[in-house]
Amino acid sequence: MTDSGPRRPGESEDRRGAALLQHYRQAYGRSAALVARAPGRVNLLGEHTDYNGLPVLPMAIDRSVLIAATPRTDGVVNVGNVASPFTARTYTLADRIAPFADGDWGNYSKAAAQAVMRLCDGVARGADLLVDGNIPSGAGLSSSSALVVATALALLAANDREVPYTTLAECLPDAERYVGTLSGGMDHAVSLLAQAGHALRIDFVPLRVRTVPLPAGYSVVVCHSLVTAEKSRGAKRAYNLRVVECRLACRVLEGALGGGLPRGLRALGDLVSLFPGRPLLEFLEYLDLPERPLSLDELAAVIGTSPERLRADCESGADAGDRFNVRRRARHVLAEAERVEQAEARLRAGDALGFGQLMTASHASCRDDYEISGPELEALVAAALRAGAVGARLTGAGFGGCTVNLVPDAGLHAFLRRIDRDFYASRLPAGAPAGDYRYIFKPQAGAQVTRA
Repeated sequence: MTDSGPRRPGESEDRRGAALLQHYRQAYGRSAALVARAPGRVNLLGEHTDYNGLPVLPMAIDRSVLIAATPRTDGVVNVGNVASPFTARTYTLADRIAPFADGDWGNYSKAAAQAVMRLCDGVARGADLLVDGNIPSGAGLSSSSALVVATALALLAANDREVPYTTLAECLPDAERYVGTLSGGMDHAVSLLAQAGHALRIDFVPLRVRTVPLPAGYSVVVCHSLVTAEKSRGAKRAYNLRVVECRLACRVLEGALGGGLPRGLRALGDLVSLFPGRPLLEFLEYLDLPERPLSLDELAAVIGTSPERLRADCESGADAGDRFNVRRRARHVLAEAERVEQAEARLRAGDALGFGQLMTASHASCRDDYEISGPELEALVAAALRAGAVGARLTGAGFGGCTVNLVPDAGLHAFLRRIDRDFYASRLPAGAPAGDYRYIFKPQAGAQVTRA
């Protein structure tokens, strides 16, 4: 999405920012007025729980999207990118902006622009924008949401509008659905609200965050599987299918719980507020369904409704598919939410080994119940555990991308050497440096805007 080539995570953002300002003068013939920065993130635990209204545990990373901007006097937005594959785009601000072609990188800018128009009561001026990003796209490190966050901040600043970051964190997930992905709110929240040196425990509806310490003596290592999975492209259908399967689980639970529910379930996370203190996995007994994909007709018969009504209720278009594995998807989500609760407690107690076990258990659930892993991710997780990681799992939406690993500092260099030997050596071209595909991250602060 915004990656302009391999760079080490420690590359100075000051240096990147200075180069971006120089590129801006060359592109637009004037100096930029401001620079917006939005970091990517790695999710430590809590996969596919955010759009279910259940907690997550991510941290911001030292890869980011930078956008230099200067306001215009009209409603035109010009958006360029220093990376050559991403050609410049132009559009005009409006309450409803027609999208570019499906998968076009400019649609993320338009998604942010529509949110800004709502926040500015439909009246805003445009800007000349130039993007520089070093978050690998399709890696599960949230390059797309960082682009949305940075664009929104740049356009708001160009209009001299200050909006609380918590407000942005709540409205930008809906805005990003403009690109066709039924995403949750984790990526935007951590990009905006992260604090240096900490992970964030994020809860939803309403949005709440609190910092969580990471264990001393351990490093977070992210390794790329060499398989990209961009949600704006081939992985979108598989991602959206799982969102729909979770909505179908809500419909089945409503029928099974009957009069015990004071209201309908908007998401599986509503079970927490409706039944406080009750273990989430207990609700699996109400999902009395086979552990195989079911047709919409079969599910409608269980619920007691028509397939047409059920499809409409779950916003399931033709692109979502016609087979739904509801019980296994719900089991992952409910168990994953409980793992986040346990993980926070173990991290606060300094129990790195216990946290690592939860990471590895999460990966097994992502593989077996949510079915979002693949051969390369499996090989990489296995290699990481053999190399000395105390916990390893896929991170992000899945279907490719990266793994996240908790590695003792004392064995860090040995870990990297073995990963290079056991995974990358046979998969990269001769002479290609494995260091361009594995990163040691420390938790970073969230987004900011600086005047140039």
